[in-house]
Amino acid sequence: MYEGLFGKAAQERAIAEVEAEMARLCELLAEGLGMGLDAGREMVGGAMSGFLAEFFDLLPGKGAGPGMDVAITLPLLVHGVETGEPGPARPIAVIHLLWWAAARRLDDLGNDLSGAPGGQALTALAVGGHLPARLVADLPVTGAVRAALHDELSRAWLDAVDARLRDLAEEPSAATPESVLRRYEGRTGAPYGMAAASAARLAGAGPRCAGWRAFGRTLGVLRMLADDQRDLASGRCEHLAAGTATYLLAHLLDSLPARRREEVLDLFAAARVPGAGTGQGSARAELAARMLDDDVLDSYAAAVAPLVERAHSLVDVLGGDPGCVRELHGLVDETAGGTPGFRLAVA
Repeated sequence: MYEGLFGKAAQERAIAEVEAEMARLCELLAEGLGMGLDAGREMVGGAMSGFLAEFFDLLPGKGAGPGMDVAITLPLLVHGVETGEPGPARPIAVIHLLWWAAARRLDDLGNDLSGAPGGQALTALAVGGHLPARLVADLPVTGAVRAALHDELSRAWLDAVDARLRDLAEEPSAATPESVLRRYEGRTGAPYGMAAASAARLAGAGPRCAGWRAFGRTLGVLRMLADDQRDLASGRCEHLAAGTATYLLAHLLDSLPARRREEVLDLFAAARVPGAGTGQGSARAELAARMLDDDVLDSYAAAVAPLVERAHSLVDVLGGDPGCVRELHGLVDETAGGTPGFRLAVA
């Protein structure tokens, strides 16, 4: 069966190639190389190499492996849409993975009530910010394209930090579906937008880059919504334990009368306790059950449907290589329909 320019088999090969590039980068970093600088930086290089190895080892246990595949294929598909050649965007896929390795670790450190290890935080900053900047500096592109890629990377980090600070500042009782979506646009929308727009810039897409950034941001928000669902469906309930007001929680609270709303907020407070003792586990399980109630999920899916439609619409408007356009629609559908025990409605 003909799969087109970038069908499943081609995507699997591309993912394997990017993973091989990451493995090679880790080897170079361990030797104090791979940073576009002269030798003699074995300490920071070794720290980054070990950091990345740990990140990729932990992904399967967190159910995040498929998400990293999407992180890789998104920039490849955008470049393929624009030029017919997905391959040249591999460096952007690597940068996107580096961003996520750093962001996930910084997020974990921010949720660690015992205090964040300084070395891990410093290494995360090097992996997610400075190493991508060095990789961009080494790309064989014009100065204008290089500056644009640096702009996309900086924009993503500033938007993500802004969103995380909003996370920390906003009381769960004050969270609304709108305020949570704004945070999601920064936390996951910004890096996906960066990956899509960077690939478009590498392809010379000109003014179309803004459209690809918008698509990436929308897809990133959908990925976060799906991650929320997986977290509950898996029983990990990490967001509840961290005291994070997710969109699903805000949606539930928004639908309740005052008395029942207070009951849910009390459960949420009880669930946010270090460890997983009997009381905490019971509160998390009860709150998760309420959030996964069929009626709640039905109304939640209806509320999310316009985002799914927006993502599809952006791909249709931007157009390009038909095979890659089809696969981008597939990324949206996979995100909307890949959540355990729940399928996001499509408008």
